[in-house]
Amino acid sequence: MSSSSSYNERQLKQAIEWFVRLQAEKCPAEARLRFEAWLAKDESHQAAYVEAERIWANMDDIKFMPVSGLAEARSAKPRKSASVLTSLAFFIVTTALLGGAWLEYSAETVSYATRMGERRRIDLTDNSHIDLNTDTLVSVRISLLQRSVVLTQGEALFEVSHDRLRPFTVQVGDLHIRDVGTRFNVLKQPQGATVSVLEGEVELNNDQDVVDVHLSAGDESRYTEATGLGRLQAEEADQLTAWLHGRLVFKRTPLREVALELERYHPVRFIFADPKLAEETLSGIFNSDDIDLFLHALEDILPLQAKRDGQQIQLRRTRRK
Repeated sequence: MSSSSSYNERQLKQAIEWFVRLQAEKCPAEARLRFEAWLAKDESHQAAYVEAERIWANMDDIKFMPVSGLAEARSAKPRKSASVLTSLAFFIVTTALLGGAWLEYSAETVSYATRMGERRRIDLTDNSHIDLNTDTLVSVRISLLQRSVVLTQGEALFEVSHDRLRPFTVQVGDLHIRDVGTRFNVLKQPQGATVSVLEGEVELNNDQDVVDVHLSAGDESRYTEATGLGRLQAEEADQLTAWLHGRLVFKRTPLREVALELERYHPVRFIFADPKLAEETLSGIFNSDDIDLFLHALEDILPLQAKRDGQQIQLRRTRRK
């Protein structure tokens, strides 16, 4: 593949990032597989990577030049802007890495968690914020070239500070969510996740296929490892962030799903005396912190009785008065 093929600045930056990662002594096998998938996805990716290697091979004379030389590069004539931007982008990254490559590969991974019923806000060093919902666990790694989060369980709202040179990614199982400066919510579920975008746009891909899917503000989509991404749905921002204020919002939600949601917030287990009762639907806004208040409201809205015995709650159908 000739390096003269078409590629843009973003693709070259991605090629630079891959080039650096692959030089790491402890580069994981998973990363190499993802690189091969990225490389095979588009001919422009191959061209960008060839260009990254070519520039690196010809940089022996400038690898240790002082960074002050960047001033002249920035003042280059417009007609040379494409080649200057290409070399400048690589020069900036390379200079930074030569001065502190160890920061990239020794960056600390920090874990944050909430207990059942707890909510917590995390302020990251890059001025991004993560709000953790009940019973949530995330691992965060911020390095020289990237910002990555792994959501192991629970739900989190991400408010990302824009940084063009460092992508912000969230991994949930085999789903990768890439963001460049926005707000989005991720709920981990068995074998998948629900991704909701409040502002901006995110890019989704997984380890099985490399098809990028974009979600914009107001979009919500459920993903499962078996079926992939579900159809897009439109959701209101107030509903998506209700949990931040201790509220649960249901819109014709089956009681089975309602029960699972309450079990995330409280150490209880719902039992349906009649399996068909689990298909009844519930609508309304409820306090997530008070389980007894919720049960009373449930009995007022639906023809059922909620009988609590310790941590077990049995729901039984009744006749309406």
